[in-house]
Amino acid sequence: MKKHYFSLLLLSLFVTTIFSQYKEQKIDSSFIKHTSDYQEVVYAHVNKSKFIKGEMLGFTAYVFDKKAKKLSNLTKNLYCTISDEKDSIVASKLFKVENGIVDGYFMINDSIKSGKYTFRSYTNWMRNFPQNNYHTEEIQIIDAETVFTTKKQERDFNIDVQFLPESGHLLDGVVNVMGVIVKDTLGFGVSNVSGKIYDDKDNYITDFKVNDLGIGRFSFTPNYQRIYRAEINNRNKITSIPIAEQIHKNGVLLHVYRDVENVYVSLKPNLSSNETKNDYTLTFHNGSEIRELDVVVNGSEPIIKKIPNQELTSGIVVFTLFDSQNNPIAERLFFNYENINVLKSTNVISNKDQDSTAVALGFNRKDLGANNVSVSILPSTTSAYEKNTNILSKVFLEPYLKGTIQNADYYFKDINKEKIQDLDNLLITQGWSSYSWKNIFREENNRIYQFENGIDVKVNIPSTKAEKESTYLIQYSSKKQPDIIEFKEKIKSFSTNGTFPFDGDILSISKIKENGTLLYPSLYAQFSINQVPQLYTNYNEIPLQNVYYESENFTDFSLFQNLNKEEVLNEVVIKANKEKSRQEKIRNNASGRVFFVNNTQRNYLLSFYLSYLPNLAAFDNHNTGKLDVRTRSTRIVPAIFLDGFQVLDLNMLYMYPMLFVDYVEVDLFEMGVGFPMTYGSVKIKTDYSIQSPYIKTLNTTKFPITFTKPKKFYVPKYETTNNELFKRFGVIDWKPTASIDTNGILNLKFDSKDQKEVKLFIEGVTENGEFIFEEKTISLN
Repeated sequence: MKKHYFSLLLLSLFVTTIFSQYKEQKIDSSFIKHTSDYQEVVYAHVNKSKFIKGEMLGFTAYVFDKKAKKLSNLTKNLYCTISDEKDSIVASKLFKVENGIVDGYFMINDSIKSGKYTFRSYTNWMRNFPQNNYHTEEIQIIDAETVFTTKKQERDFNIDVQFLPESGHLLDGVVNVMGVIVKDTLGFGVSNVSGKIYDDKDNYITDFKVNDLGIGRFSFTPNYQRIYRAEINNRNKITSIPIAEQIHKNGVLLHVYRDVENVYVSLKPNLSSNETKNDYTLTFHNGSEIRELDVVVNGSEPIIKKIPNQELTSGIVVFTLFDSQNNPIAERLFFNYENINVLKSTNVISNKDQDSTAVALGFNRKDLGANNVSVSILPSTTSAYEKNTNILSKVFLEPYLKGTIQNADYYFKDINKEKIQDLDNLLITQGWSSYSWKNIFREENNRIYQFENGIDVKVNIPSTKAEKESTYLIQYSSKKQPDIIEFKEKIKSFSTNGTFPFDGDILSISKIKENGTLLYPSLYAQFSINQVPQLYTNYNEIPLQNVYYESENFTDFSLFQNLNKEEVLNEVVIKANKEKSRQEKIRNNASGRVFFVNNTQRNYLLSFYLSYLPNLAAFDNHNTGKLDVRTRSTRIVPAIFLDGFQVLDLNMLYMYPMLFVDYVEVDLFEMGVGFPMTYGSVKIKTDYSIQSPYIKTLNTTKFPITFTKPKKFYVPKYETTNNELFKRFGVIDWKPTASIDTNGILNLKFDSKDQKEVKLFIEGVTENGEFIFEEKTISLN
């Protein structure tokens, strides 16, 4: 009977749809509706956590599809901010994400005072969700001139002890598991604290000991008529702390435990005399998929369900027990390490010469496909890299918890039985997951923040200026050709979506007349993004600990005082006409005649301009939508080139504006040019950075916010790299966009700054969802 019953249970666990045919459930449908929206998780690998003024904060941000645990191809806009201890933003930028990855930077300049700050990375869409899907971490900025006046914070002798039952409550008469967490007054876990449990009659019950992070557990069978306390031994001082958790006389406990291959879900009942039988629903989900199991509890007999780890999703699994009225009465978080693919290097080769050091890390996999690896290279004795998170903990663990975790990366370094048990203890102390059933059952999903893809622009035209037909020339970015938009009816406004202006770009709009000349348009623009939105969160960042003492003496402390400062030289005046010299150089290297465009000619279309050049005739053919160009004498069509590339389809030059044309080179005697080969050539050279104040045809508007351009990481030029300050806080290099080649080799090249050893902090991901996470100390002797 029991064997048949458990076989039926196993079948029902994985065929949720069958259950819904027989029993109308609100749990699964509400959960599916609540979690149906696409969600992402962002992790930013910051090159270190403690910075000296004048250094550069470099980072690589990875945006993941939360469900698939792979890089997201959807997100384009990523906001990054630095906030002070009052949560006021002191620096902010907008970055463009490509295929789920972007690297960026912040200069730690004199405008940012020394102290503790919070670095955040997030999208606008993430602000709709209560889960910790964004990236946040505390950083510390150190001013070389004030470091001596800052004392290291000492931990207080007092401790805070919390007791948290596994099911969220204690139950009389059955074995309960109790989680324990011990913290100091700064919020850090206190290691190796031990304690004994007694009842109110001084009967010894059991004892416990917490780990290095201040977390542990113990088991006991409580009596609802007894009161319990813990005698804590902290630095040889005994402190008595009451266990205030209420003991329920009747109910059901949810207990989860594991062995090497399976997880066991146990329901331990203690029903009242008039409840010999009761119906419950057991669910488990991973934040996107949910499965249900109807369970009938009889008397006091426990129900145990064995589930192979391979049949659970990787990462967090949330088990929830519901009563017959679909009220959640117990929840347990469980972490499944199975099928989390982490690549590890198997060998290291380093070569050092006078100028640089080359390090090659070999992985046991080849042909990984597209991948990105970010590497922070620091002195082996560094104290500047202190993290509470990493790429694995951010993707698989943190978004599913209600609170923050001290040293979350600890649970993913050199995984063994002890760390698996430590993480399980942590999850007991976390209580309920970040997915609130109260919110799930509300049935409404108010997504007030939009999913952004670039910046949308709306151009408004006053009704008095509207015409039956109109054509506009629009330039969004200095890196792209302008767009031409035509309307065959009277309009009050028009919009364009997904523009990506970068720093220095200006929105420029001209109106094109029927004869091809340009006019200044009377209109104004509105933008979908006007500022960096602030992220408000209930999650408190784990603070960094000061790692220096007032009494410490760093030799040659002036090392960082002139870091990244400009050296002022005596003024040197060079009298020369740069533009004239530039034009002469271009003409000397050209085979034909070169015609530079002046500001008046920038009001023309290309066809109008070419017709005024010697022996050329050109016009915009409105029937074919193409530019027609011929020589006046022979009527031969010359080859047309734009910025070095032959234009085979002259559609792209139809009604082409001269607004950003620098010069045109004409050689009508060039033989055998182009494809197919022809006689003569016209070569057009553009410069989209041209923004002459004399151009009266442009209606220009400054973007309220633009995307930050990628920039090469600046490695400070240190006066010396042999003192204690450099060894603890200095930077050797930062590689934001390295990759493992097809042979499975990660090649790095850097200036080791005369260090005998360096430490590599490596994180990354492949397109197939394989993760790279390593810390390696490399000997360079």
